[in-house]
Amino acid sequence: MKIDQISQTPSRLYLKDYTPPTHTFENLFLKFYIHESETRVTARMNVKSSKVQPLILNGENMKLVSLKVNDQVVPEDNYKIDAETLTLLYPPLEFTLETVVIINPEANKSCEGLYLSKGIFATQCEAEGFRNITYFMDRPDVMTDYTVEIEADEKKYPVLLSNGDLISKESIGHGRHKVLWKDPFKKPCYLFALVAGDLGVIQDNFVTASGKKVKLEIFASHGKQARCHFAMESLKKAMKWDETAFGLEYDLNQYMIVSIDDFNMGAMENKGLNIFNSRLVLADLNSATDTDFERIESVVGHEYFHNWTGNRVTCRNWFELSLKEGLTVFRDQEFSADMNSRSVQRIKDVDALRISQFNEDAGPNSHPVRPESCLAVDNFYTSTIYEKGSEVIRMMQTIVGRKGFRKGMDQYFKLYDGQAVTILDFADAIASVNQADFSQFKLWYSQAGTPTIEVIENYIPSQKSYSLFVRQSLPPTEKLPTAKPFLIPLKVGLLDSKGEEIRIKSKQAFVNSDGDPVLHLKDFEQNFVFEDVPEKPVLSLNRDFSAPIKIQWKATHKELVHLMKYDRDAFNRREACFKMTFEELRQLIKLGRDDTSLTEHQLAEKVNPLILDAYSFVVQDSKMDQQFKALLLTFPSLDLLAQDEEVLDPVLFKKAYAALSLALAKKLGTHLLANYEILNLVNSRGARTLKNRILRLLVDGQHPGATPLAEQQFKQSQTMTDKIGALLALNDTDSSAREHCLAAFHSDWKDDAVVFNKWLSLQGLSERPSTFTNAVALTQQAPFSLENPNNVYSLIGNLTENFYIMSLDPSGSYKWFADRIIEIDAKNPQLAARLCGSFNFVKKFTPSMKEAALQEVNRLLARTELSRNSRELLETCLK
Repeated sequence: MKIDQISQTPSRLYLKDYTPPTHTFENLFLKFYIHESETRVTARMNVKSSKVQPLILNGENMKLVSLKVNDQVVPEDNYKIDAETLTLLYPPLEFTLETVVIINPEANKSCEGLYLSKGIFATQCEAEGFRNITYFMDRPDVMTDYTVEIEADEKKYPVLLSNGDLISKESIGHGRHKVLWKDPFKKPCYLFALVAGDLGVIQDNFVTASGKKVKLEIFASHGKQARCHFAMESLKKAMKWDETAFGLEYDLNQYMIVSIDDFNMGAMENKGLNIFNSRLVLADLNSATDTDFERIESVVGHEYFHNWTGNRVTCRNWFELSLKEGLTVFRDQEFSADMNSRSVQRIKDVDALRISQFNEDAGPNSHPVRPESCLAVDNFYTSTIYEKGSEVIRMMQTIVGRKGFRKGMDQYFKLYDGQAVTILDFADAIASVNQADFSQFKLWYSQAGTPTIEVIENYIPSQKSYSLFVRQSLPPTEKLPTAKPFLIPLKVGLLDSKGEEIRIKSKQAFVNSDGDPVLHLKDFEQNFVFEDVPEKPVLSLNRDFSAPIKIQWKATHKELVHLMKYDRDAFNRREACFKMTFEELRQLIKLGRDDTSLTEHQLAEKVNPLILDAYSFVVQDSKMDQQFKALLLTFPSLDLLAQDEEVLDPVLFKKAYAALSLALAKKLGTHLLANYEILNLVNSRGARTLKNRILRLLVDGQHPGATPLAEQQFKQSQTMTDKIGALLALNDTDSSAREHCLAAFHSDWKDDAVVFNKWLSLQGLSERPSTFTNAVALTQQAPFSLENPNNVYSLIGNLTENFYIMSLDPSGSYKWFADRIIEIDAKNPQLAARLCGSFNFVKKFTPSMKEAALQEVNRLLARTELSRNSRELLETCLK
């Protein structure tokens, strides 16, 4: 055996360098002897190759006990080991390989591979966690059959789970027992899963369209089972929806979900055995908000839908990650839209896209949906891969229509079931059955950035002709100095002066399989002409957010109000309000920058009266859907403003938001309060959503009596939604009400891991001057733990995205933040890398913030021990 050293400098991986695996694996038998600090893993596999060549297997953080080929011990000079691989130097063309290794789950704090979490053994193998369990070719295009035997202490770990169907279970004496699981479907190793622990369970059944009875189980810590029922109902809804919407039926005899507290991600779609972050399973009215319920329904659906879009057909390599994630996000968004309000769901999805993915596109970590290179594949789990990937799928559906898209999906599964394929294979499947040309459209996968379209209108009354001159552009970058034009599908509508739809007549409009006219913007500059337009119309552009773009369109306030009142496209009704508010906030920021002596109250006097009139219309419209109205009354996020402003000045931004709230409360306070009192008598999700948005407006606007009202709501509320709504309203106030309510909440929920994180989030989000000092103190007190990802995201993640607080003492705050990254990175590189995203806006920070933040970025990068996960994200900040 030769022991090699690996380079300390991580090398980049490139999409262009992809080569097929050197060997195939006919099957894999795994035997686990479960022990907290010395778990023994035996792996036996039948291996083949077309030519004699070395077999390189991935493996990290393990001790090799034995290595056999065809049941014979491999001589030491026939293999070599380094910190990341085991190489069999002279294997035959066809052979049986057996390895025995010992791993230490108890010492594994990365939440990757096999690890111990509060007495529960669990796995996380995506993207490259399986190499921490045993030696294997850890890549998604290596698919094989899995048979898994697990042996453990019967009293400590009565529940032993793995993928597929349970074959046998037996006690074997000496207080131990074992189980055997068999997964009949070939899968890559990233979908392997194992759970061992003492867990409670709820059970149910689902009968598929073909009549097969599927056993459903959700496991959680004892005493938490009652909070699993909503997740169970969501699962059954998802199974039924997938049959109806896409004709996809579940293929195993049982489906299991396990809830654990220590988990880097939201959930993982392991075949037949999903492992979930507990915050996305445990829920009831006392412990979860309406938003939590929506999120649980969505994520349960997402992981179930992966059974076909990700498991049955998987990605060839990790550069193709959006093949499964973008497509499955699209499917879970459609599921949520059908389960709830389609228009409200679409607006929420776009808001999330703009806040997270548009930020990525505008920042140093911008990358295509199909990336070209990376240092760490774990860093691919981004909004671009997921949310923008979903929008690209949605654009395909817009181009070919829903009927055509379903035909394309059927073709996709017909061609590729059981295979590992590419994003372009998917696009070709959709295009082929619809006789569509997607050659230009595929640029959405290779070009990074958010396109901007500039729109100029022209109406000729004598000819009843209306035209749109549209110009598309993409900001140049170092990697892409000159972009090619995208194919951008644009849904449009034209409204007359009464708010009625003018029928679209244009030779340039493409009609999809559903009969909907769609404009295809293919060139850098294009003119679209509409005929028989009786009057100058009001333009409703990019309806339903048909393309993930930014729009420069000089609409008047009158036109935007007209759209708010009459547009049949709910997304664009809200978009009109959003655009007015966005521009007003930018104007307030400019005024505050020009005259720094202006107070918040003085700035409020300068708010455009037309904006206040528009909000007055919204508040007083009693027929408007309550959730939709709440969205209209929600201001654009700070992140969106930061994308368009040259300098992210947290003090100015805070002043602008405060001024707008003060102006609204002054003009509409009486109406808002009347609405609140009516809504407080209604117990529905819509009423709660709108009521809590109004409460926040009243408190932020310093309306008399608003703070006591929030305290009263907290004390009297019967749901977690109203409690959190009251706390969010009070969170920035310097009031005894805030302290009393937060103390009461902490007293009630400090021992509940899921709800405790809500309290931590409030601490990190508050814009009170003492926030940073309080947060630092909390990180040093139990039950907070740097080893718990949820704790870290809730407190440190929210704190470091709280730019106002970080700006108060940039040197001290960013040094403390960098120290925490160092501490976390040593144990959990994935978690540390996610925190590094807080430096995304560093080039736009004010001078003092920028200097302090960049100093810490350089200090982090100077550390040779820094993981490749964190290094990759931080290096881009300096470019």
